[in-house]
Amino acid sequence: MVRDAMAQAMFRSLGRNVFDFLNLRDASAENLAYLVEDVQGMQYYLDAGAAGKGVIAITGHIGCWEIVPAYLVSIGHPVTVVARRMKNERLNEALVSTRLSVGVATIDRDASPREMIRILRRGEILGVLVDQHTNVGGMYVPFFNRPAFTPTGVAKLACLTGAPIVPMAVYLNKNGRHTIHVLPAIMPPPPGVVVNKEAVVRELTAACSLAVEKLIRMDPKQWVWFHNRWREVGCAAVA
Repeated sequence: MVRDAMAQAMFRSLGRNVFDFLNLRDASAENLAYLVEDVQGMQYYLDAGAAGKGVIAITGHIGCWEIVPAYLVSIGHPVTVVARRMKNERLNEALVSTRLSVGVATIDRDASPREMIRILRRGEILGVLVDQHTNVGGMYVPFFNRPAFTPTGVAKLACLTGAPIVPMAVYLNKNGRHTIHVLPAIMPPPPGVVVNKEAVVRELTAACSLAVEKLIRMDPKQWVWFHNRWREVGCAAVA
């Protein structure tokens, strides 16, 4: 019964968040300032970006996640999001053009890592969704106390560039506006420090998974959780 109620609440939230995404096209900075009622933990993000190494912003399919990069661009922070190219070309074009209309660039997740590295070395933001089982390089780390296949690209980019990883998510409020929550940065090893690279990648990937889990737990009904994250281990539900 609890699961059924959560599923119903999730679909209601998803409907409203899809509506807000559809209305995101050509939104002005003033529109976004109204849409985003509050940003909690903003200082974590600002401190992470202060080193000039760029920021890898990670999130999940929580709330109207496309609002986060649009809002950051509206306050003067260039953002490129990593996204899977949709099989439906018209849908892919609509998504990319909507992002571009509010200043958010898109890079295909299968593109060369070199461009992602260049974005970070310019001191910009790279936005990545890390809460799904996808056909990219990854490893199994805990997610809601179960092993879940998780992309390792974020951890590897952080190690290569020194860019902090900043978890964040957006939530729909009862009044129809949104709140962005930012968590403390996950830091890669300092440059020049000799480390076991495989162990560091695993540690950072596990930390990213735990951070996204924490963001989901803030309001589980706003997570689009019908994706079968645990399909290879027979676990399709959140514990």
